[in-house]
This record gives sequence, structure tokens and C-alpha cells, in this order.
Amino acid sequence: MEVYMYIPSGNFLKPFTLGFNQLIADYFWIKTIGYFGEHLMSDRNYPWLYQILDLVTNLDPHFIWPYYFGGITLSLEAQQVKQSNLILKKAIHYYPDNWKFPFFLGFNYWYHTQELSKAAFYLQCAAQKPNAPRYLKTLPARLLSAAGQKEAALYFLFEMKRNTQNSLMKEQIEKRIQEILQGTLKGPQKPKPKLR
Repeated sequence: MEVYMYIPSGNFLKPFTLGFNQLIADYFWIKTIGYFGEHLMSDRNYPWLYQILDLVTNLDPHFIWPYYFGGITLSLEAQQVKQSNLILKKAIHYYPDNWKFPFFLGFNYWYHTQELSKAAFYLQCAAQKPNAPRYLKTLPARLLSAAGQKEAALYFLFEMKRNTQNSLMKEQIEKRIQEILQGTLKGPQKPKPKLR
């Protein structure tokens, strides 16, 4: 039986924290890591991951690590791309000068949903941020060009890995890199229809 039968929204919970929003967010952040680790080592199914991360980021919207973790993990490990995009868009709202969040969002739109115009838009946004790497200025054009999908996927993943500090996230990204190099992951796949 799932431990999380109901998770309140952060906005609902805020009045009950008595001003200790950050402390409660930290508590749920620790629960998030435990929840993820437990499912990573067992069924690799994460039905409540987004809800817990959304709660943490609603309680403490300036806590940056849940955005990084959620943006990458929901996309690459949990295969919950829409939820990853929601977390990344929230991150962009609270960290408007951080180039990594629009970069990750551009990757999701390119790689997972094949929405190239949205991908190029977010990559262009990332390129205009302070401290953005110079290569980002040409990446949207590369994305929309006739360059091979495999090459572009590897380029994205190598950059995501290079700019990620969390070792667990680096492992997930490295796994995808190896799958592409070995031919077991052939690049962008159409989202699978959900069975009801």
C-alpha cells in the first residue's frame, strides 16, 4: 500500500506552518529523497514524486535543489515529462536569471515531445541569461537544422551532465548517454499512449 494517499498543496498547508514554511519544506524535501530512493531500488514507479516536489516548492519557492532534482528526475527517470515541465516553469519564474532551467525545459520539448519550436524558444531564452555558455547561442539553430538527432541528443545530455552537481542525477544522465551510444535508446520517441 502506498504511503502517500493524499498530499496537500503547499498553498493549503502554508497557514498551518505558523511561519515555518522553510522548515516544513526541508522536512518534505528529505521525505522526497527517501521516497525516490525507495522506489528507485524497488519498482521504479514514482506516482507521488511530482506532488511532493510541488509541495516543497510551494512552501519554499526559493529552495533551488528541488527544481533541479525534479526537472531532471521527473523527465529522465520517472518519465513524467509534463510534470517536469511544470516544475521547470516554476523554477524559471523564481529564478529568472538561471540559464539551466530553460535549457532543461528546451531539452524536454525537443527530446520527449518533439515540439521543436518550443524547444528552440526555451533554448534561446537560456542563451540570453547571464552566465549562459556561449554554445547556447547556436544551439537553437542546430536543433532546427538537419543535424542528426542522435548527435543533438548526446550534445544535450553531455551538457546537462556537465552542469549538474548531484551525483544521482549525473548517473541518470550517464545512463541515457550510454543507451544512445549503445543503440538501445534511439533518440526521441513518441510518448506512449496511456492505457485506461
